[in-house]
Amino acid sequence: MPAPIVITLVYLIGLGIVYPALPFQALELGASPLQVSLILVTDTAVVLVLSTFMGRLSDKIGRRSVTCLALATAPVAYLMMAYADSLVWLFAARALAGVSNAAIPVIQALMADCTCDKSRVRGMANVNSAFAIAFIIGPILGREWLLGPGGDDYRSGALGAAAFAVVALVLAVFLLREIRLPTVGERLPTPGKGRGLGALILSPLCLGPIAVMAVLAFAYAAMETTLGLWSSRMLSWRASDVALGFMFAGMAALFSLWVLIPVLCRRLGEEPVAAGAALAMGLGMSLFVLWPSDGVIAVALMLLGGGIATSLSCLQALLSKAAPASIQGTALGLNHAILSVARILGPVWGGFALGSLGSGWPYVSGAALALLALLLMAWIYRPRPAPSEG
Repeated sequence: MPAPIVITLVYLIGLGIVYPALPFQALELGASPLQVSLILVTDTAVVLVLSTFMGRLSDKIGRRSVTCLALATAPVAYLMMAYADSLVWLFAARALAGVSNAAIPVIQALMADCTCDKSRVRGMANVNSAFAIAFIIGPILGREWLLGPGGDDYRSGALGAAAFAVVALVLAVFLLREIRLPTVGERLPTPGKGRGLGALILSPLCLGPIAVMAVLAFAYAAMETTLGLWSSRMLSWRASDVALGFMFAGMAALFSLWVLIPVLCRRLGEEPVAAGAALAMGLGMSLFVLWPSDGVIAVALMLLGGGIATSLSCLQALLSKAAPASIQGTALGLNHAILSVARILGPVWGGFALGSLGSGWPYVSGAALALLALLLMAWIYRPRPAPSEG
């Protein structure tokens, strides 16, 4: 496994430990449903501010130094979370965690640097597989050991996450190597000139996949951040049960990334595979409303986990191939920033819908958005007539 993937995996295992229990920790500190959703997206708001800047910085000074700088903040964030005794401290801890999360688009750019067009989707799938593995290992560690028998030992969970963050930082310092640096005299594109940031935004083959990813990320984030409250209300799940649900989603994502993507993308291409993944997400969202039971929701989470992992990997590959090599960090950082907006607004909508409109609304809207994403992909990647000669 390449060093960037190992580092990403170790770092994300810590997130996989604390994330399922975070809504319950917030509730114990007196949070409302809307405040729970806001806590879950605080780190994403910081990523929104930093990811484009850090991606462009990595284009200029290299991926390794930017990644190490970002990861250095993670242990402190988890220590703050471990000893948080108020919502203010919990918000502050999640904000600092957002700085380290901004390393992810830089690592994606590093993988783009070392893969060709044919293997680009596998490179992106490898990065995303770290998320899938982390949300298998992390919830197991939390459920079976760190969170305690009642699933509410939040301090031990956060301290365990801090230990994984320290290991990830050490690995980054000693294992990461630069793949591509700007050569002497090379000028990076500037926004609004040539193939710079302005042209990137206006290009349909760049703007299109970014827009589709944002729609799907919005829907998934609304589901992800309301699952704890919804399942507690509808199925009497505890934090440990939610962790198990995320583990099922992670297993399905891993199967999709390691088995389905290599086979299907080689035979069909990234575009139809991404469309099929959006359809699977729509079905998964619908099951929350049509058949709310333990087993069916487990299936729904697997459809959603596999669907979001597959669609994002394919669309990230399509975006990376459409962007010039000299602005890979900028392109993927911009994409991460826009996804951050979706991951902020999705939970806000999910918390509002669950608390004010009814238990099924986050998932009805998620199914509708998956259908919208499918229609957008059909339009963006529709067959175009070849230009006539002469």
